[in-house]
Amino acid sequence: MPTEQNEIKDVKTVKTSTSVVKEVVPGDAKKQKTKSIINVVAGSVIYMLAIAWVFQLGGFFAGGVTGSVQLIVAIINKFVHFDAINDYFSLIFIIANIPLLIIGYKSMSKNFAMLTILSIVIQTVVSAIVSNFTVSPFAFLLENNGMGLFDMFTSGTFSMVKNPENLAAVETFKETMTPGTRLLLAFFGGLLTGVGGALCLKEGGSAGGTDIISNYVMFKHHKSFVKYQFTIDIIIIAISSILSVENVLYTIVCLITKIKTIDLIYKTYKTVRLEIITQKPEELRDQIFKNFSHSMTIYEVTGGYTMQKKNVIEIFVSSYEVRLYRRLILKVDPAAFIISSQVKLEKGNYVQKTIV
Repeated sequence: MPTEQNEIKDVKTVKTSTSVVKEVVPGDAKKQKTKSIINVVAGSVIYMLAIAWVFQLGGFFAGGVTGSVQLIVAIINKFVHFDAINDYFSLIFIIANIPLLIIGYKSMSKNFAMLTILSIVIQTVVSAIVSNFTVSPFAFLLENNGMGLFDMFTSGTFSMVKNPENLAAVETFKETMTPGTRLLLAFFGGLLTGVGGALCLKEGGSAGGTDIISNYVMFKHHKSFVKYQFTIDIIIIAISSILSVENVLYTIVCLITKIKTIDLIYKTYKTVRLEIITQKPEELRDQIFKNFSHSMTIYEVTGGYTMQKKNVIEIFVSSYEVRLYRRLILKVDPAAFIISSQVKLEKGNYVQKTIV
């Protein structure tokens, strides 16, 4: 059945996505903005702690720009023996992200760029603090004798402070680490970076780096985010094999876990088909045109039990818009029957909007 899903061009009758939030859900725009900032900060902290405390401890590469910077630092350390390069990790990370941020600002939205900048700043600050003042707590928590969280807080012997004694303990842990422990770190590191990255992405931003490129491809061309992200990561992994083939194998496990975690959480720009069965098609049509930027298809159906004539309104929207549509629909017609299903948009005059 052909559908009219083109972007509505008449600016006099259609408001932007931001206006939708303000009109359909009064006061929700400010709450959404606050929620987005909190989630981006939380996601950035989780992501960078995973890099500093799990990836570095296990010797894994993160993929993307972060992994690229790790690779540069590791190669310089190995072949040039310039240990001080570790102190410039944050600076290299920021420089590498600048051109990608410009792409994100021009191709996505100002909000996307601002949230991504916030994420990069938070990651840089966390990286500087963690690398200069702490050692990985997992080196102690995963020792052969084991240590639970209760023991950690009550024993009085646990310390994450970066000092010669703790650095020596971490190096000893790395040298004696069993394959099972490294595999556990790989799964856990992938899970943490996946959660951190997804928290940033689902709020309309990103954790920086190649997330910007992958998000752009998904948004503009409706291609799989994880497909492009994983392709980029695999290239970095292949290059890192010049340093350690064993590390590459663990890194693959880590990145697969990360990509699957992101795919489970990040659904913001996936396309959803809404089908609304209603006896108030004209009222719903008017309100949808006033508040949203998508057109629709309306067709008549007959109820199988009552044999009454009804109408179905079919609309294709982004996942983040479903909640707003549902509120408006039920406000106009509390008896409406709403069906949502995820679809893969192959081709059509459908212009997607960013979350704000």
